[in-house]
Amino acid sequence: MTIIRRVTLALAAGVMAAGAMAAVAAPAAAEPVVLRYNQWFPSGHWSQADGLYPWFAEIEAVTGGRVKIEPSAKPIAPPNRNYQAVVDGVADLAWGPHGYTPGVFPLTEMVELPFITEDAGRSSVAYWRLWETVLQPTGMQDDVVTLAMHVTSGGNIHMRGSAVDSLADLKGAKIRVPTPTVGRVLKDLGAVPVSGALSELREMLSRGIIDGTAISDELVTGFKVEQYISHVTRIPGGLYSNSAFVIMNKAKWDRISAEDQAAILKISGEALSARMGALWHQNDLAARTAIKARLGDAYQDASPAFMTELKAAFEPAEIAWLEKAAELGIDGGGAISFYRAELTRAAGQ
Repeated sequence: MTIIRRVTLALAAGVMAAGAMAAVAAPAAAEPVVLRYNQWFPSGHWSQADGLYPWFAEIEAVTGGRVKIEPSAKPIAPPNRNYQAVVDGVADLAWGPHGYTPGVFPLTEMVELPFITEDAGRSSVAYWRLWETVLQPTGMQDDVVTLAMHVTSGGNIHMRGSAVDSLADLKGAKIRVPTPTVGRVLKDLGAVPVSGALSELREMLSRGIIDGTAISDELVTGFKVEQYISHVTRIPGGLYSNSAFVIMNKAKWDRISAEDQAAILKISGEALSARMGALWHQNDLAARTAIKARLGDAYQDASPAFMTELKAAFEPAEIAWLEKAAELGIDGGGAISFYRAELTRAAGQ
């Protein structure tokens, strides 16, 4: 019995020792890759709450918790440094308009041209396809990982005082401009273009720093400045649209496994671009209804005569973009034709 007991105890000790050695030798569970999102836009805005935040949750789900995204408590970088902050690794993930850095992304200005954004969801699908086929091969944004490219809803002319029914009504008017193209055209027309972030819009309108703004309806209600607007001239297809990106730092992307990268890409790209654009369109339609109900006849569509004036005024902008595209080795006319074809295709899906 003594011999049996000694053998049993020896075996038990051996098993325990082996287990301890195995525990030491086993690699620790990999820490999740945590991405810092530059939260410069209001976190409660539907573009964040209904658009990006659900996508963040989906990323965590499809990677089994191995990739997590944490929005910053306050902006890591301002809008005009948003892209560069990701390049430099100050932020890991960012969303925002290209137009906050004028001249840096000239090819994106094509989708910001007027009269072509009737439905931001369809336009965003077309834009992602344009990005993959035409823009990405130029090396644009090679310093980051691009996860979405989308457009916002078309902008209208919102005024504090009198209505704008013709180009003559814009002369001398101080107008906040959202894109370099709109700014250049309005300056040529005799208006006074004023630059300013959306976060400054309330102050600019309430203090009379500007007479009006080129902006989409949904941003007027989204930023709660409709009380300062007394007249709206709606521009079919938009006076402009914003081009926007969702990007990730390359070094952080490389820390993510190939399997998890594939899972993230599956819910990004065209799917995320379409989601963001569709949200803009849905909220723009709702905002249009609300503003029209408040303003009545003071919310009006641009007349055919005014549209003729506007199209003539913006024609040089398209020509200038075509020339810039040629300088960068792009067939601009072919790019515009491709984009319009994809718009038609997206409309039929």
